[in-house]
Amino acid sequence: MSTTDDTLASPSDHPTPVEVSAEVFEATAAGLRIVEIAVVIFFGLMVAPPLLILAAVVAVPLIAISALVAAAVAAIAVPTLLVRRVRAHHRAHGSTVFLHRLRP
Repeated sequence: MSTTDDTLASPSDHPTPVEVSAEVFEATAAGLRIVEIAVVIFFGLMVAPPLLILAAVVAVPLIAISALVAAAVAAIAVPTLLVRRVRAHHRAHGSTVFLHRLRP
């Protein structure tokens, strides 16, 4: 049986205080980073749901009502504008609807 130096612990194998503090700093820095991310997510969740509720309660009905009003206005305005345009065209050319229908 033989012994090697690798199995025996020498006093120089222990980490120095600087190395230990560097390892502790790395471990706590990662922990602090996780805490920072958790705080950002927490505040994001506190801010976003009220904004989402505000959008659902205020913006969605407002957009729906605006679309209905725009459809009603368009249903009245488009035929009126078309009639005015056709009448202006006929007045400018001195023609009538009857003559336009007879032309091929």
